[in-house]
Amino acid sequence: MGMQDVWVRAQSTVYGSRTVRADTIVQVKWERQSSQYLTLVVKGGDEVYHQVRSCGSGARPLREEDGTALADGLLSAMAKTAAVPGSHLLVLDGTGVQWCRAALDGTGVQPVS
Repeated sequence: MGMQDVWVRAQSTVYGSRTVRADTIVQVKWERQSSQYLTLVVKGGDEVYHQVRSCGSGARPLREEDGTALADGLLSAMAKTAAVPGSHLLVLDGTGVQWCRAALDGTGVQPVS
């Protein structure tokens, strides 16, 4: 068991949905200049973007501490999920609220505490 059994789904209206294996993610970052996205940097330098707030002029920017907490939360969820037997998918629920863990055999989704 390990990170190769954990997958992370990033979703974005612009970039679409992409699922990457957690053990290929080398960095999770949030930057003020691209505040609507959480960026997952994968091996080889590819970047996968997860939209953490809606597009448009009415959308409030994410505060720096919230963006950092979101990146840290994903790393923590990946580590906790890797310790659970089976293959799992981490899906960001809504816009940066709650990571959910779903077993890839379809037994349901549960919050990662």
